[in-house]
Amino acid sequence: MRAAAGRVVDSVRVSERRRVAVVVGVPFLFWLVVELAANLGILPLVAAAVLGAFLYTRGTAQDTLAAGAYGTGLLAVGVAAVQLYQSVAGGSTEALADTVARLAGWPLTGVVLIVLGAWLHGADL
Repeated sequence: MRAAAGRVVDSVRVSERRRVAVVVGVPFLFWLVVELAANLGILPLVAAAVLGAFLYTRGTAQDTLAAGAYGTGLLAVGVAAVQLYQSVAGGSTEALADTVARLAGWPLTGVVLIVLGAWLHGADL
């Protein structure tokens, strides 16, 4: 895993253009996935813009990739929380256990991305 991550970091490290591609691509993919999977209005677009700004402030390719992973993970957990809140506060007829089961993929994916980002941040690549 370290070798694969090292190759990705080295590939992004080659030029500033590739780092900017990550800065633009990761938030775009986050927005696209959330937009297709959840009806949250303009919230995913704002979250993607904030994520892009956060990624742009990272200094190195490794920090940018790590922040992309854990930033997206935190946002995925947030999407699950917002959807759960909307379901409960909106008076949904869906049972709470069914709602939690339907949304379980978001926080699970988020936690995996957070752990990956933390590992990338601390790894010596």
